[in-house]
Amino acid sequence: MHAPIKKYKPFEGVKLPNRQWPNRTITKPPIWCSVDLRDGNQALITPMQLEEKLELFKTLVKIGFKEIEVGFPSASETEYEILRTLIEKNYIPDDVRYRF
Repeated sequence: MHAPIKKYKPFEGVKLPNRQWPNRTITKPPIWCSVDLRDGNQALITPMQLEEKLELFKTLVKIGFKEIEVGFPSASETEYEILRTLIEKNYIPDDVRYRF
């Protein structure tokens, strides 16, 4: 989906003359931050391996996430490896911000 914001018609505001917020219209999508790749992954019964984390990162970018929390490199060897892979193989698009 190239422009999800264009998929839906804007909600028609409620007319309340003594209030400001009901007349406002959302003109751009919210900024969502995925936290699916952070080091809290160890709570899973079977933690994701490097290949799975890389596939998930690529999927998050493909569906339009612009902020992705990727974990902390000193948390585990897998966390270190995914961060090095994302950086060294240039998987992070210029318009995507990542957080540790």
